[in-house]
Amino acid sequence: MAVNDILEIGRQGLTSNRQALQTTSSNIANANTPGYTRRRAVVETNNLSIPQGVNMGSGVEVKQVLRVHDQFVNKQIVNESQSFGGVKAKAENLGRVEMVAQRDADNVNNLVNKFFQDLREISVSPETPALRNVVQSSGQALSGGIRNMFSDLESMKQDLDYRIEDNVTQINALTRELAALNKNISQGSTRKDTVLDLEDRRDSVMRELSQKINFQTHTDDFGQISVVTGGCILVQGDTSNDLFAERTAADGEKGPGSLDIFIKNHGEGRKVTSGITDGELGGMMHVRDKVINPAIEHLDKIAFHIAKEVNAIHQEGEGMDGVSGRGFFKDIGPSTEGAAFRFDLDDAIKSNFENIAVGLSGSAPGSNEIALRIANIQNEKGLATSHLGAQENHTINESLNALVGKIGVETQRESNLFNHQKDVVQQLENYRQSVEGVNLEEEAVNMIQYQTVFNASAKAMKVGEELFNTILSLKN
Repeated sequence: MAVNDILEIGRQGLTSNRQALQTTSSNIANANTPGYTRRRAVVETNNLSIPQGVNMGSGVEVKQVLRVHDQFVNKQIVNESQSFGGVKAKAENLGRVEMVAQRDADNVNNLVNKFFQDLREISVSPETPALRNVVQSSGQALSGGIRNMFSDLESMKQDLDYRIEDNVTQINALTRELAALNKNISQGSTRKDTVLDLEDRRDSVMRELSQKINFQTHTDDFGQISVVTGGCILVQGDTSNDLFAERTAADGEKGPGSLDIFIKNHGEGRKVTSGITDGELGGMMHVRDKVINPAIEHLDKIAFHIAKEVNAIHQEGEGMDGVSGRGFFKDIGPSTEGAAFRFDLDDAIKSNFENIAVGLSGSAPGSNEIALRIANIQNEKGLATSHLGAQENHTINESLNALVGKIGVETQRESNLFNHQKDVVQQLENYRQSVEGVNLEEEAVNMIQYQTVFNASAKAMKVGEELFNTILSLKN
């Protein structure tokens, strides 16, 4: 081996271990950087041929710097995070819905009890004007309580629509960034560590996006990731298609005026609402369409039932002015839709409590048959309610309790799923960190190892220099 070979091998040792030390230093510096994946310098023998067939060593070089990356675990995290985002959104929003529904239903239950109890009391003394005033007040309070419950549920639905719009904006920002990262990664860079940083950021964006919306991914031969949701392409290569939210007419479980989700595709909007089933966006739409809308429909049926049954009996009686045929509540039409919103006292009853009918038309003074028959409505099982796939007949109070009970069951179920899914994602993240995260003790050992070889390589170069100088002195 020539003296200059010793110098070259020493130089390679210095260069390679300096690069390895830089990699280790970068790992240590980024130990607490979110999304950072530790790097590993791949050091290999330099396969240079040696003259005369004698291989006495040919040095070393850093072939490449790799991310310590478990693609399978990251894919699992993305998949499980979609479910986590969905159950998280459901659990959080259902908790709010349950609290409001429970409070309002308790209030309406009390108002129902008060209204029918006042009717029983007026049946004892039909000719007492003050008792008619009490019935008028309790009837107005009941209609106001039902309208207030409807308003609260509707407000929560509108609030979810605002959250959905905000979520769509965040998703678009992430998909645009993902497309830009695809472009930069595929183009590559003279600085390999820069590409590794871009890949780290892309993985972080994918994990963040997975909590927002459900999707499928595909990686092509150039390392670019495509994202598809609802059968439509969100990201393909360096191109992204934005989502947008738009109010449309009622459609199935979606109430009138609720937001639908569309994707911009060649300048046109394609509806993808039904394909978004998970992530925060899917979770919020589930609460809106499968919990709040059915709750409003349920309340509409209760309001429709009370108005229809009370009016049918009240019209058979007459007020103190001798006029019959009046309804106690306003006629809210033949459909249950919007009944809770329109539920109110009849204008004639609201303007004068003496128009309340207590006895049958043409009956003798003191007749109380109308008041008693209306009071009995409270205990009649005239409301059909779906429960566990079967139809059950409930009283008004039972139906209100069933409304809250359905929301409570759904809330409990999603809360349990949320706790379970949170543990699943946390376990996967812990495992990812154990593989991809920086272990300071391990990096310290690596640093000592590379530093020792670096110093030894410097000594080899020093020895080579001395040998070279000796040869020159002999020649002279």
